Amino acid sequence: MVSLKKKKIRGNTYWYAVKMARVDGKPKQVWQKYIGTAEKIVELKEASKDLLHIKLKSFQYGKTAALLSISDELNFIDIVNKHTNKKKIEGLTVGEYLLLNIIGRCDGALSENAMQEWFDKSTLNLLWKFPHKLTCQNFLNHYKYIDHETRNKIEDDICRVLTEKGITPHILFLDETNWFNYIKKGEELAQNGNNKQYRNHMKQVCMGLAVSEDNVPFMHEVYEGNKHDANIFPELLDALTERLANLEITTEHMTLVFDKGNNSQINIEDVLSRMHVVASARHEQAEELLNISLEDYKYLYTNSQANEIYGYRTMHKLFGQEFTTVVLYNEASYKKQKKSYEKRKAKIWKKLEDLKRRLGSNRGKGRDKSSVEREVNDIIRKDFRSVFGYKVGEIPQGKKKPTLETWTKKNVEERRYRGFGKTIVFTDLHAWHSKKIAKTYNQKYLVEDDFKLLNDVLLVPVGPINHHTDFNIRTHIFLCIIGMIFYRYMAWKCKHLRLSIRRLLEALEGIRVAIVKQKSGGKVGIVLEEMDAKQARLFSLLDLGEFMPN
Repeated sequence: MVSLKKKKIRGNTYWYAVKMARVDGKPKQVWQKYIGTAEKIVELKEASKDLLHIKLKSFQYGKTAALLSISDELNFIDIVNKHTNKKKIEGLTVGEYLLLNIIGRCDGALSENAMQEWFDKSTLNLLWKFPHKLTCQNFLNHYKYIDHETRNKIEDDICRVLTEKGITPHILFLDETNWFNYIKKGEELAQNGNNKQYRNHMKQVCMGLAVSEDNVPFMHEVYEGNKHDANIFPELLDALTERLANLEITTEHMTLVFDKGNNSQINIEDVLSRMHVVASARHEQAEELLNISLEDYKYLYTNSQANEIYGYRTMHKLFGQEFTTVVLYNEASYKKQKKSYEKRKAKIWKKLEDLKRRLGSNRGKGRDKSSVEREVNDIIRKDFRSVFGYKVGEIPQGKKKPTLETWTKKNVEERRYRGFGKTIVFTDLHAWHSKKIAKTYNQKYLVEDDFKLLNDVLLVPVGPINHHTDFNIRTHIFLCIIGMIFYRYMAWKCKHLRLSIRRLLEALEGIRVAIVKQKSGGKVGIVLEEMDAKQARLFSLLDLGEFMPN
């Protein structure tokens, strides 16, 4: 219950609003707010008569205004319009159409068909006026201006602005990902492949992405869903080198970080001819290093999850040349990998035992050896086929089904156990100490974090891909990447606040404006709703007041 409380301080009377509640069965004051002197209360009461208003409608303002602000800082609209040749007509320019698409998708409008409905309910409806509807066809008509060459020029210019702002990459992290889609009959991009969401029966589109140590994307390439990472790597490297050359960034002291999926002798030599490398090797490529006793490992550092990282350093020959090699060990990763392995192994054993039971029964239809072999191969997943052995026997006399014998290969399993928790990292940077090598390689989570953003339906989701032509798919992913650049630059600008992307956006989404009507006079206006201290700092830092509608 809230009540008024009077306090006398140095002979003056002050009034407070207080709230009392029972705590452990006893009445206790849990909340207090200063109101003022009696004279001040009367003064505010009189002054408020003309300020009282009725809220008519409320809009999310902070995130939309922040994206507009970042777009202005990166000069996005002018850059797009500079590289597109659209006849001047009344309405939105190509740059404005693309920005509208980016902001809409960042705010939950997951397709071009949903844009008009989203726009009508958004703050942008108070800021932008144009004479036509936001139909899907209008968006697709403006996509046509963004061909491959134009996309590259736009990204070049945006990356140039980023470097001028102080985001110049010295280390780049390169990785690939893919997205399944519902395309039944597409063009060249949508193909079946090894899908990261285990939807191998569906067509997918792949993308390579390079981000800086500030977690800002500097290059992306979209490619066919059936291309292996190691095979597409040379094309990604060429695109990245070209981007750096256009930005006049020399690669002599650049370091490229990538994982073992891109490994081949040709790829490693290609990278080293242009820049330095920090990468990982498959366990079978340096198996003897896994036999080193943990007693020979040295403590390197404790990571952000409070896990201690140990390392064993040596020179080792990989891909035809000597590299400084550090075998990293993480006890937490060892336990996690061991638990996952044993859980999956137990499931396979259970299915194999069930198959044996069914084969031992004369119930049901008869089976031949080939059908049993197919079922065994379906049960034993690809990454376990080196661990399990099996033999399908002949059909015993009086039986309808062949016998099945299964076993585990102990030597192979022992090698698996020796590798749990270990990562083999190699580099040509021989002067770097082991801790720096380890931390640099483990920073590859930066590009993985960007993939999470591109999969987050609340941020800049690539999926679902609703387009069917390769041209529109490429443009769609390009716009999602630009949206991610906006977010990453915003986070970089606000980094001293120590907020994650999600916490930053939650704070911005809480900044709202309301259309209000004054009780006296009936005038309609737009006001900011109350903000907390964090939101007020963001409002000032990102200059969000610039976009407040009149």
